[in-house]
Amino acid sequence: MLELNQAPMSWPERAAGAMPCLRAPAKSQDHIYSSPEESPLCSSDDYVDTSSDGRSASPAPSMYSFSSSVDGRLMLRQAYGRILNNQNDTYFLPADNEEHRRLDLQHQIITLALGSLYPAPNLVRRALAPRPGKTPAVLDVGTGSGSWAIDMAKQFPHCSVVGVDLAPPRVDGDLPPNCRFEIDDANLGFSHYRESFDVIHARSVSAGIRDFPQFLEELAQALRPGGVVLLGDGEMQLYDEWQEPLAYSEQGTHNFSWLHSVFFAGYNAMKTRGGSVDSPSMNPTWLRNIDAFTDVGWHKVFIPIGPWRYTDQRELVLAEMLREDCLRYIAGLGPYLLSEGYLPESVEMMQREAATELRELRVRLHSRWSFAWAVKK
Repeated sequence: MLELNQAPMSWPERAAGAMPCLRAPAKSQDHIYSSPEESPLCSSDDYVDTSSDGRSASPAPSMYSFSSSVDGRLMLRQAYGRILNNQNDTYFLPADNEEHRRLDLQHQIITLALGSLYPAPNLVRRALAPRPGKTPAVLDVGTGSGSWAIDMAKQFPHCSVVGVDLAPPRVDGDLPPNCRFEIDDANLGFSHYRESFDVIHARSVSAGIRDFPQFLEELAQALRPGGVVLLGDGEMQLYDEWQEPLAYSEQGTHNFSWLHSVFFAGYNAMKTRGGSVDSPSMNPTWLRNIDAFTDVGWHKVFIPIGPWRYTDQRELVLAEMLREDCLRYIAGLGPYLLSEGYLPESVEMMQREAATELRELRVRLHSRWSFAWAVKK
């Protein structure tokens, strides 16, 4: 029987039993949706099935271009009280409306933090500049709710924008005519997109990618010469009020944080499932190691989790929004923890305590977002 917060661990170390809470063998009563019509996520009218060969190269804009690389399989399942994708067992965050609303909020946070839809704005604008006889193209890998892809399509109406993910996005209103979505698993590669895009954006995908260096190689092949790859991810490691990494601590000690404990448990669960959750800090090095890339750059942003400190109105808004994002994120980690064998009552207790800690600002923490980019030679 595991004791709560049994042993302090350094953050990157993954050890069985390092994270608290009683465990039992995981038992999931998954419900597989037999058709898009059955899923509560979206209606069958939203889908255009173009998957005769498992991939779609159709340029026609549509609400969803259903082009799954696992032709004929179902897209969604219900497990551990949430709707999950049914293509990839590595990525276990939900794919339901609740999660898509969180991703919409996260999109607003990152856009405000960067002051733009993307880092390296000069490189992006150069890559997407209008050219006679050629339509610039953008790929959004792990499009989530589709917010970034839609905003890019509006900002660059002369460009074609494609968003791909394991599950369809929740789209409110009409799509821009130059934007479409496809269903696919990035782990299967992008050979069908060879030299098709001028900008490729991949944000918050590390938990679902099994081999991140290979994933970057695939992105390089999908870029046209002079194209730009943009990467961004929030780290599971949290930072203290001085922006130093917060070490894992036992309950009752000075530096103990329930939020950090939940993140630590989620980190371990993601590692167990094969996710590349350490990739945010490694991306600049990996990009430099790929011969196809040049002009590698990176940028890190610290955001207070909650308004325990702010220097201006912008930082106050960011801190408030990030606190709300974290509240929703810890709820979304439930499937990861339950699938690892944590008892439901233990997960509920951890989530409840972490939420209370956030709302009452009991600890002063930062989240760090890491961005990297490179240009294809």
